[in-house]
Amino acid sequence: MGWETSDRAARLPPGWSRVRVQILARDPVCRVCRRRPATEVDHIQRGDDHRPENLRGVCSPCHASKSGREGGQAAAARRVPARRPPEKHPGYLR
Repeated sequence: MGWETSDRAARLPPGWSRVRVQILARDPVCRVCRRRPATEVDHIQRGDDHRPENLRGVCSPCHASKSGREGGQAAAARRVPARRPPEKHPGYLR
């Protein structure tokens, strides 16, 4: 699954492209691995807090890793655990 069902782009504030350019200028190197050029803007805390303090420049691999981890956690939280009914003890089957 990709971004086809996401409304994330619609929730970005007006002028997001300007904010993105400012964050990437501030953080030219990935703030996670500190090795690759920052090419994406990451929200440090999930959600729609678009203040510069909650944004950082990251490289694509680090952003994909963090986003995938967060998506997996969200999916796991939505799942209903499958529970089998408790079985009677074999000594009490009569």
